[in-house]
Amino acid sequence: MDSEIIDAVTGWDSAPAESGYRGLRSLANDDFTGAVVAGMTWGFMLNGRLLGVFDGQIEDFEDESFESYRAPDPSLPLLYAMQETGGDVRAQYYTEETPLEDADGTLSAGGFTGYVELSENVLSGDYYVVYHGGKSMSAAYVGNSKRLITGDDAFERASDEIGIYKVYDVDIELVEIPEGDDEDETVPSAGAPVTDDAEDESSGDTPASAAAESDTASESPTEPGDTTPSPDTETKSDIETPAPDEPAPSSESPSAADTSTTDTTQAATTDTESHSTASDPKPAKKKGSDDGPKTGSASTSAGAHASSAATTDSSSAKNGVSSGTEASESAAEPSGSGDDVFSAEAQWRNARSIPSLDPGKSKYETAPKRTPPQSKERSRKAKSRAAKSKQSKKRPKKRASSKSAPKSAPKSTPKQSAADAGAVKELKAKVSELESERDQLASERDSLKDERDEYRSRAEELDARVEELEAEVERFQSKLDEVGVHDTDHSMSPDEALRGTNLFVRYARKGEATLEKAHAGQAKREDVVENLRLEHHTTFDTDGLGVEGRPYEEFLEDTPEYGFATWVVTELLYEIGETGNRSSLAGVFDAIPEIDRIELYGTVSVPIGEDETEPRNFDIIFRDQMGDPLFVANMNDSRDPATKPMVAQLAKDSKAIAEANETLGSAFVVTASFFEPEALEVTAEKTGGGLLSRSKRKSYVKLSRKNGYHLCLVEGRSGDFHLNVPDI
Repeated sequence: MDSEIIDAVTGWDSAPAESGYRGLRSLANDDFTGAVVAGMTWGFMLNGRLLGVFDGQIEDFEDESFESYRAPDPSLPLLYAMQETGGDVRAQYYTEETPLEDADGTLSAGGFTGYVELSENVLSGDYYVVYHGGKSMSAAYVGNSKRLITGDDAFERASDEIGIYKVYDVDIELVEIPEGDDEDETVPSAGAPVTDDAEDESSGDTPASAAAESDTASESPTEPGDTTPSPDTETKSDIETPAPDEPAPSSESPSAADTSTTDTTQAATTDTESHSTASDPKPAKKKGSDDGPKTGSASTSAGAHASSAATTDSSSAKNGVSSGTEASESAAEPSGSGDDVFSAEAQWRNARSIPSLDPGKSKYETAPKRTPPQSKERSRKAKSRAAKSKQSKKRPKKRASSKSAPKSAPKSTPKQSAADAGAVKELKAKVSELESERDQLASERDSLKDERDEYRSRAEELDARVEELEAEVERFQSKLDEVGVHDTDHSMSPDEALRGTNLFVRYARKGEATLEKAHAGQAKREDVVENLRLEHHTTFDTDGLGVEGRPYEEFLEDTPEYGFATWVVTELLYEIGETGNRSSLAGVFDAIPEIDRIELYGTVSVPIGEDETEPRNFDIIFRDQMGDPLFVANMNDSRDPATKPMVAQLAKDSKAIAEANETLGSAFVVTASFFEPEALEVTAEKTGGGLLSRSKRKSYVKLSRKNGYHLCLVEGRSGDFHLNVPDI
């Protein structure tokens, strides 16, 4: 997530929210517009629609508490979602040659989706116009304080500016909020009215009783048991109004019905009507007269069909005609229409982008809520029961017959008895043979057990001997260490060994946990540590090499330089992220995944003239793949505290590096002791720190409006490192 976006969003007003998917759906039902943050995972919402999830997945919100920030203007969540999604630069214009008003007219007429950024060569601020389906909203950040301006005022200011603006084409895809395990499966989804379906199932109503109730309702439509929905009480759908040229669903009833299937059809009719009532979305919010066309046409059409069905049933009953089939077809007719309130749900789920924006509105048109799967399942089961009932009526009953009586068994003959005696004798012989085989196998089993116990005893004796020999080896090795004797052929001084050493950040498996995935919140710390390899490369042969009487590899891994490098690539990223300092220490946090090589006791060249350079020496230099410096550090490995001159010299050298290389994210002073008060004071002076500091970045040396780096002080004792300045 971009640090400037994080700065802006965390400055918005907080909005109360529940945890997990329930909290997200609650915000969606409240038409929430703003941002939601769960740990390191971000999401942007516009009028209850989740525009995207970044630096993580939607599953990161499951059963987790999260922060929600309400946007001061609806243009900002859409703009930030597009910026984080990324898009293609379709065009670039100079305002003096192509005014912003001309481009705006072309983009609006073409139904463009994306945004325009006017910031290059503009001194007063950054200006944005965000589009969706040709509809636009404007926002601007003006002045050094980046004061937010929106609406027509922002567009008029942008039109008066001179500079270069770019047109970004971005495709936004909505994210569906899953249902959590903590939801009650018997409760309808948010926004859907509760119906009597749950009561019907719990009371054990059968298709036959449902059919009987349907018959009663057909004969007396005004009775209390009548379930036909009224146009006055029907729930309105908040989908878009169908096009004028689309045919309206017919309200005519069939002229004839099959009287043989009346009961079955009426049962299906009753279930269909219940399903229609349960599937109605929540009522649409009232809009003002300037909100564009109303969205109640689809629900009005559905109400007309329901009213027509009730009229048809009543008329058929009075005329003595069976109304079961007619009621079924009338009630099912709205769900068969291509533009009704029920098919709108499927259209919304298949859509790849959000509905068009209207500049006159501050919100999107709300989409219909998803039909509860329980209602669909109940409708399917009721229809299945009706079909089975129909099949059972057609199936003829079986009658008992005297022909089916079992015949008496024939009496055995002497020949058959002799055969049975022979079979018994053969079976007894087989049993005797199997018993003999069983006894033989048992004997072999006992013999193997004895052999196993013997080998086990021998193995225990050998294990004890191995432990004894290993202990003896350790005693000899300890004596050799005491007298400083190591298995080395030649030696080298520590300074020479470190100057010729480079460390490389590599992975056992590139497709698994990496620093890039950790930066995006997609990898756990232990997985990154297990997968990461800090390999070393030297300018000399290390076979048989001893440094201070120790093998080279053992010496290297025990140095403060190696320990600090390991801490940076395995611990510092998570310490910054878990303490909520991704934005305030963005220069450090964003540069860690870019580390490719770590140079010990190296130099960085600084230009001092047109063709001249001057070297700056550092104990540790972290570089990217192109060799550009990302971090520089100096070590104080003595027991004396780090002094003011140490910090001042690093600040001077690192500033020269940062002015020549925009890649520098931070400079570190690392001490094995502690920092003198004067050293802390000079750090505050260089970074503009103190009680009156208004900078959102911590311990930050600002070089220009968009360039600078962090000056950090680190204490490292007993192999553990801690960030002292800034305090996180």
